[in-house]
Amino acid sequence: MNRVLNYLILFALTCPLYGQSALTGLGPFVLGVTTPDSLHPYDFQEQELVVVKGTLALPCTGIRILRARSIEMQGVPIANVHLVFYENRLFRITCDYGEPLQNAFMRQHGIGHSNINDSIVLCHEGRESKRQVLKSTRWERGSIRALAIHATGYNDRCQPEQVSRLTIASLPVAAITSECDLDHLDPYLDRIWQKH
Repeated sequence: MNRVLNYLILFALTCPLYGQSALTGLGPFVLGVTTPDSLHPYDFQEQELVVVKGTLALPCTGIRILRARSIEMQGVPIANVHLVFYENRLFRITCDYGEPLQNAFMRQHGIGHSNINDSIVLCHEGRESKRQVLKSTRWERGSIRALAIHATGYNDRCQPEQVSRLTIASLPVAAITSECDLDHLDPYLDRIWQKH
């Protein structure tokens, strides 16, 4: 009986406590640590040059984006993974937030906080306006914030859209790089990010 009790205690000590784990990134991608050179086991492709918001040609120096269409981490498939580097250090991760990743992320970090619901009109067809409903969940540990945004409704092309994206970012570096146009990674992030 003592042996079984010892195993149970050892098991409990080695399991993560929900909502207590450190939020440092996503799997092997650690904010402030991961560099572009360390991505060799994964199939990432360099993306186009990032420009300053509102310009067509003024580059954001020091910003690099690498993208993988799909990766698997610990049996969890993750699509459309974008790693954003500032001065060759990872400061932002944005990816699709499908159900397998949602389950794994919430098991590790808890259920999150501050659901914010927002409704915006991006589609105007004649006199009719069609809405996009945004729902978000936030996790924050120290200087790192994770934000899951679920968008349902009609996008700016008046097409039905249902998308879920997860962004994990270093708050200090996100502030430094806020003038850089990263909207294509998650077009709804800026709208929700400031409200949290």
